[in-house]
Amino acid sequence: MSDVNSPRLDDAERAALRQRLEASRAVLLAALEGVTERDFTTNLGDGETVARMLARVAAEERAEVAGLRGETASVDVPARPLPPQVIHGLAGARYQTGRALEAPEVTGEAARALVERVEAREVTAAERIRNRPPSTPPPVIPVIQPPPG
Repeated sequence: MSDVNSPRLDDAERAALRQRLEASRAVLLAALEGVTERDFTTNLGDGETVARMLARVAAEERAEVAGLRGETASVDVPARPLPPQVIHGLAGARYQTGRALEAPEVTGEAARALVERVEAREVTAAERIRNRPPSTPPPVIPVIQPPPG
């Protein structure tokens, strides 16, 4: 997980890194306020939907944590992820990140680098969500009125 000669992460820095992760997640969740299920399918302009982007953000965070542990992880993102699974995936990735920061062998340098990359992804994702094109309105279904009388 770390170079034997690198300084370990102390409790104060670990707490500061956790606060940074909480702040970046709060920014992402604020951007999701009011986002409808239809909005999750909005194309962000590059062929990636809001749901797929969030699934990618979670997968990349998991892969980073695996790398910190010296493991290899793939960044597999489903083609059509569903919003509940995406949100669950984000929570799971953050749980793994928190566990990695608690590992006694993690160095401050590795932990700071991990948190910086996670923050950058979440801030970028929040910006893309806020700046997403409007979603297409649902189709209008005509209401058939019963004949008078």
